[in-house]
Amino acid sequence: MILKDLSIEKNQWLSDVLPLIPTNTILNKVMTGCGATTLEINAPRHSIIIEPNVPVIIGKKDQHPFLFTVYEGTSKEDVKAYLSGEEDGFRKIITTPEGFDKKVLPAMYELDLPIYENYFLLFDECEKPIQDIGYRGDIYLPVEDFFKFKNKAMVSATPIIPSDPRFEEQGFEMLRIVPTYDYCKDLTVVVTNNTVRVLWKLLDRYHKAGEVTCIFLNSTDTILSLIQTLKLQGRSKVFCAEKSVRKLKKEGFSDVSDHLTKLAEVNFFTSRFYSAVDIKLDYKPNVIVLTDVFHAPYSMIDPQTEVVQAIGRFRNGVAKAYHVTNTNSQIECLPRATLYHQLGCKETIYNKVATIPTTNEIEKEALAEAVKGMDYQRFITREGNRNHFMWDNAWEDEKIRAYYKSPTTIREVYKGAPFHTKVVEYKLPITDEDRLKRKQAGLKSTKDLWREVVGQLDRLHTANPEAEPSYLLDELGEEFEAMVKAHTILGSRRIEELGYDRRKIEAAMGNVEENQLLTSEKMQRAVYARYHTGDIVPVNEVNAFMRQLISDNGIPCEKRVDRKIIGLFFELEDCKQGGARAFKFGKKKYEL
Repeated sequence: MILKDLSIEKNQWLSDVLPLIPTNTILNKVMTGCGATTLEINAPRHSIIIEPNVPVIIGKKDQHPFLFTVYEGTSKEDVKAYLSGEEDGFRKIITTPEGFDKKVLPAMYELDLPIYENYFLLFDECEKPIQDIGYRGDIYLPVEDFFKFKNKAMVSATPIIPSDPRFEEQGFEMLRIVPTYDYCKDLTVVVTNNTVRVLWKLLDRYHKAGEVTCIFLNSTDTILSLIQTLKLQGRSKVFCAEKSVRKLKKEGFSDVSDHLTKLAEVNFFTSRFYSAVDIKLDYKPNVIVLTDVFHAPYSMIDPQTEVVQAIGRFRNGVAKAYHVTNTNSQIECLPRATLYHQLGCKETIYNKVATIPTTNEIEKEALAEAVKGMDYQRFITREGNRNHFMWDNAWEDEKIRAYYKSPTTIREVYKGAPFHTKVVEYKLPITDEDRLKRKQAGLKSTKDLWREVVGQLDRLHTANPEAEPSYLLDELGEEFEAMVKAHTILGSRRIEELGYDRRKIEAAMGNVEENQLLTSEKMQRAVYARYHTGDIVPVNEVNAFMRQLISDNGIPCEKRVDRKIIGLFFELEDCKQGGARAFKFGKKKYEL
């Protein structure tokens, strides 16, 4: 593909250097928010603009009320009515991929309009069909028709060059906008083994400063867990797709929306808001892109595209920008050659099966069922051809996973990203992997959970022998308060002796706490004032004294008052006094 450059100066818009987006072009605008979509919206021609997500369309409609929007809630008949109305200027349709395929095209066909000749088709954020097709197949729907348009283009600040041969066949060129100034933003990449702890530190810092934070994390389950763990209820909002809105509300979190509203102190955004959406604020928020390879695999995103897009959402700029991530050397990923060899082999078998001769309807139905059940069918277009975008998506997935194998691979990929990047490594005794192990142990049994948590507490204590229980709770979470308390009082060896049995541990804890009351300084003074080393005293007298002392001090004691109680204070030797059982007091166990 031929590459052409076009320079742009500071404070210039794209319209200042480019009057119209040329046809058969992939426009690499390099910078987010430079006005590429606006250029087409105002272009003197009929246009169809395809946007990846609804919030973008709503935002563009707010800025340009004359746009005709097509998404959920807009019908084919609505499209026909718009196209059949009196023509006042140029038709400007902005639509989701699904809306284009299921509403715009059918409406134009029914009205017998020369769509492919009369309309310019712009596919905005053109990396999304490649990145999202793996889990959102409908995003590909406009691609086959895209190549039928006489006038067409794709645009993005972070395009991925597609492998589909039709781009070459139709003479597509890559037009790159080249800023003549330094446009890169500062970004701190924190590579850590405990993303939750780093996030807590950052949020605590910005909470104290009264600043707004926006977090991009593509997992609503993980978002909800963070809100609960970090106690963000009442000062946070979540912006995500409608399906996830319903899910979070069902889980009891109501500050959630599928479109932009006024921001809270802490705001979470899923991938629906990663690209194209304009977030206009009269202040600069702090932005954190969060990746957790253990708990949220889909949060592994491309630093050279998706991180750029997420941070570029804020039209007034950002105060501080971070990418907080962990890594995992065990992540499996394939080299490109190996992946394509596998896909090629699967394609060969698929084509052989798909072309098996049939002689009757029963055989045809059986063959259709067989083909439908083959995994490779995901890589076939509706026309029965190779879906090159799916191949590209498969490679993007492998490539992105490889980025997160180690701090070194993270550093390397950021060398090619348009940031002034500072990479910081931050290690802690308890990790995100440990958090996953706690979760997995808890799913097995209570004993497994106790065993895992006690082992992690031992590591924390080794790393910080003077650690207070509050520190241990901060590291593990308040849901483990009982385990931290048991570890502090009983120790790991005693808990192991009790077989990690919760009931036995609670009983042992009860005994220890009772003993702590019985051996308070006040009790020690009273006992040592009455008895001394060398004394020989009848058992009945000793037990009667201790019962009365316990009662006078209001100590709840469920134990039988016998040798064990006085034995908390003295070493004892059994003896006789006047034929009766007695205690001979030995060494004191406490020194006042």
